[in-house]
Amino acid sequence: MPKPTNKQELLDETQREYEALERQVASFTRDEMVRPAVIGAWSIKDILAHLLEWQRMFMGWYEAGLRGEKPALPVRGYNWSELPALNQEIYERYKDAALDDIRSQLETSHRQMLDVAASLSEEELFTPGRHKWTGSNTLASYINSYTGARYRWAQTGIRRGADNTGGKTPEAEPVTTENLRMTAQPSRAAGKSALLVVDVQRELFEKSTPIYQADQLLRNINLLVDRAHAADAPVFFVQHASWKTLVEGTDGWKLHPALMPLKSDNFVRKHHSNAFQDTPLKAELDALHVRRVVVTGLLSQNCVQATCNGAHDLGYDVVLVKDAHSNYNARARDVINEWNDRLSRDGVVRLESTVEVDFGVTSTK
Repeated sequence: MPKPTNKQELLDETQREYEALERQVASFTRDEMVRPAVIGAWSIKDILAHLLEWQRMFMGWYEAGLRGEKPALPVRGYNWSELPALNQEIYERYKDAALDDIRSQLETSHRQMLDVAASLSEEELFTPGRHKWTGSNTLASYINSYTGARYRWAQTGIRRGADNTGGKTPEAEPVTTENLRMTAQPSRAAGKSALLVVDVQRELFEKSTPIYQADQLLRNINLLVDRAHAADAPVFFVQHASWKTLVEGTDGWKLHPALMPLKSDNFVRKHHSNAFQDTPLKAELDALHVRRVVVTGLLSQNCVQATCNGAHDLGYDVVLVKDAHSNYNARARDVINEWNDRLSRDGVVRLESTVEVDFGVTSTK
């Protein structure tokens, strides 16, 4: 779904998606809403609590900004690379809360988010960097990320969790992040766009020269993944493997723990820089009728550029997210700029920032 471009669209989408989520939740019994393993280990109640707490965090950021303070993002004691630990803490905090209390508090929080959006002008909502704490993003993009887009993400996760058990949420059973990743099934989405997350693997974050702006990179990739999920666009996590580095099956080969795929996401294992070379990626994209790929990940000068070139050579419309790929080169910023310039100048990619990417836009080819 195209992201809102004005205040009324933002308000309408926020309310529409909330009402859709409420209708979906109302179709389950109380017992079904507290059974685990709908998204990862979470029950429907846990998903609603997750929505609630992230909206509360947003309100904290917004209010700190109004006071002229710089908020701790996402929250004091955590950075964006530690989202699994933060989300686990949120789960622990709310796991014993009553279902009715969670639903009532989410309704109140939703209204507060609407009130904030309604109280602000178009300029305050849609001017990048208008609020210092949002960086180069707009306040509207944050509001949408934690309301309309996140409500769609929840609906998608709940629907797929229920579909996997014949329309019922599953009985309690152990579910881990690792088996969630390794048992992922191909997405059923038949959209025209797909997100490719290239080689965001643990070992690459453990080099003596660190990944440039790793925290911001992971934050932007997670925003893109959330937005793709919300738009029901397929997400492909690509993992490189070789005999010397990123050895398949080792801890270093695994995805960075800040990434939290859904069961229905797609995984591609590769042995070349180009994610299309000797892999099923093209066949899987074609089966989903994808003609536009959005590329993000590591490393800018290696697998990211090779995958962009490979996609272009195969006739895909390629978007490179200019602020969501990186590397650990001593000249990392220059390397990013160099490949952004070279690939766009040669007509291989169209450059977009994280805030600009719209998974509802189809290919122009």
